[in-house]
Order: sequence, then structure tokens, then C-alpha cells
Amino acid sequence: MLRQLFTVAVLASAVTVLPTTAHAQDSTKTRPDSSAATMAGEMDHMMMGPWKEMNAFHRVLGATWHPASKDDLVPLRVRAKELKAAADAWAASKAPESPAACGGADVRTAVAKVARDTRGIVAMITAGADDNWLAASLKGVHDSFELVEAKCGR
Repeated sequence: MLRQLFTVAVLASAVTVLPTTAHAQDSTKTRPDSSAATMAGEMDHMMMGPWKEMNAFHRVLGATWHPASKDDLVPLRVRAKELKAAADAWAASKAPESPAACGGADVRTAVAKVARDTRGIVAMITAGADDNWLAASLKGVHDSFELVEAKCGR
């Protein structure tokens, strides 16, 4: 009951400070949408680099890394095989010619390490590893990814 009264009071006070209808319609165009689809679109825009396989891996990494950084390893446990498949596809792909740094030996080494380490994460999950080991392994994958992203990203 108290919650309903609070909601009514908040709505009533909001009505008194709303802008005119025409302005309200304009303001909705600039207000960020927090829907999952919009957030995914924004993430895609932020992640776009010249290497499409790196971008595909980054999408899955982001979906597992960000929750893991808040001690939620469920997305990693659920999507580990998808992360591994994206890493393997990335490792098997050809680096773009531009920027030139994408073709360096250090980049290829880091991409191979990402693929190897994601295979290790899948094996750890299968073996029932605890969250601490998984989090540490995912951090290593993320760190290796960031090395490549710095040279080949955006």
C-alpha cells in the first residue's frame, strides 16, 4: 500500500514538471534507451574494428567478462563453448592488412594464447573448477585480448 502511494506521488509530481508535449517528443529522441537491444547495438558500435573475427570474439567476451568482473560467472559457465568457438575462429582467421600492427608476431601470439586459454576454460568448467580459478583464467583471456585490441582495434 505504501509503495502504491509513493508511486502515485512520484507520478503526480512528474506530471507537474513535464515539458510541453512537442518538447517531450523531441527529448525522447535524445534520451538513451536502456533496452538490451539498444545496449547491444551500442556495444557493437564501440567494438567495431577491422578484424571481424576479433569483433565476434569481443561480443562473447564482453557478455562473459562484464558479469564476471562483478563476481557472476554464470554467463561464462553457460557460454564457455561459444567463447571457445569464437576464439578458435579468430585464431584461424587472417589479420587485416590495416593497421599494419595487426599482422605482427606479438598479435598472432596473443590471439593463439586467447584460443588456447579459452579451451582451458572449457576444460576447467567440465572438470568442475571453482569460480576463483575461472575468474583468473578469464582475466588472462581478457588481458590477452586487450593487447590485440590496442594494436588492431577501433
